[in-house]
Amino acid sequence: MIIVSSTRRSVRFAALVAACLLLPLAQGASLALANPPSAGRGGSLPSRTQSQAKASLEALITTALSANPELAAARSRLAAARQRPAQAHALPDPSLELVVRNVGFPESTIGSEMMSITGIGFTQALPAAGKRPLRRAVAEQGIDVAAARIESVRRRLIRDVATAFYELAFVTEAIRVVDETKRLLTDLEVTAESRYAVGDGIQQDVLKAQVEISVLLNRLIQLLQQRSSIETHINRLLGRSPSDTVGDPESETLPQLDLDLDALQRAAASFSAVLTVRSEQIEHQLATVELARKETKPDFVLGGSWIHRGALPDMWQLNLAITLPIRKQQRQNRAIEESLQELGARRHERADAGLAVAERVRDSYLQVNRSVQLIALFRDGIIPQALLSLESAMAGYSVGKVDFLTVLNNVITLLTYRLELERQTASAMASLAELEEHVGRTLGATPGSVWQDTQPPPAGEPAPPDASGSVAVNAISSNGENR
Repeated sequence: MIIVSSTRRSVRFAALVAACLLLPLAQGASLALANPPSAGRGGSLPSRTQSQAKASLEALITTALSANPELAAARSRLAAARQRPAQAHALPDPSLELVVRNVGFPESTIGSEMMSITGIGFTQALPAAGKRPLRRAVAEQGIDVAAARIESVRRRLIRDVATAFYELAFVTEAIRVVDETKRLLTDLEVTAESRYAVGDGIQQDVLKAQVEISVLLNRLIQLLQQRSSIETHINRLLGRSPSDTVGDPESETLPQLDLDLDALQRAAASFSAVLTVRSEQIEHQLATVELARKETKPDFVLGGSWIHRGALPDMWQLNLAITLPIRKQQRQNRAIEESLQELGARRHERADAGLAVAERVRDSYLQVNRSVQLIALFRDGIIPQALLSLESAMAGYSVGKVDFLTVLNNVITLLTYRLELERQTASAMASLAELEEHVGRTLGATPGSVWQDTQPPPAGEPAPPDASGSVAVNAISSNGENR
């Protein structure tokens, strides 16, 4: 069991303290304050989200569930499927025919010739007993398949929005961290220039600081492009224009977790929407097999007519015909075999889907486990050590015992570790969101309100505390603040 409890707030505070510690090192500090660096070289890039409203994960998911085109299409297919049972159960349309028969030409012989008649008749096809109920059953199973697909699309949509949200949170925080580091490097550059001006430094220090600032500017440009791409993806999921702005994500919490892999696998086996779709397809195909077998029975055709013979007495007749399945080997039997093979394919697909779901659940669980361990390692060990190393290097640089490149390398190293901490936090939340897709309930990555329409897992599913294979973590927000 791993408990992560330290905060990123201390990391930010320490970074600012480190920046402040540089000021006494610059013999030309007053000159630097009088001539601050330009935005193109060391200042902050303008933020287009400073005045925007925060993006709420719950609001984004709610919008997606109401406006996503793919989900709307799935709902329309369900509405279409509900129209099929009545059609399947209805009798075929009857036929109406008008008959005129005359002996001789061109004179009419109706009334004088027994074989000359006029009449009206109808025919009605009557499927064998049991066929219409089975056709209706097949159509009703189609409704169940369409409904299960809606839930599958719905859960996938929730997962996709949450994953994009946490990726946006990572990129937004990465922009802030990189920009903060760039400002720190700008202060270092000013210090190096001041020391070089009075003969205590070398020009290489100034040039190296400028190179690193340019590298960070390049990274900022890439991060800003990534943020725009993620926003475009979110807008597609929400059924909005690609150019709409999303805003910076609100702080979300990595919850207190006590996940047990066996319990997650059992919940996924019972409540995975993907497996529900496959199971409903099997039921639909079973009904199709029964219908194919029933199709070997002959159908009937009922007919009747009224015949007028002019001055002669009118006549009526009643007909009953039966279809002869004389091509049973070529048609009905092959249809039965086709439906049986399709049933076998559906069962294999269900088995494959079960293995795939189990694989994804295990993989997501392992990713959460890995991210939790790395969060603890970076937060409690690596980053505090990197901060101490940076402060020690700056102190040594102030008295001439450490060269400038050592300080610079410590700054870049700390940036790398801070970005990795952000990435692991986003990865943990995204993996939780994928687990939620399969178990059908919130585990803390998404709001519980979006799962209210989903069947809850059976009682007693949560694993006991300290179970083997469990992962525990204290509540940590997506921007790193302990809750």
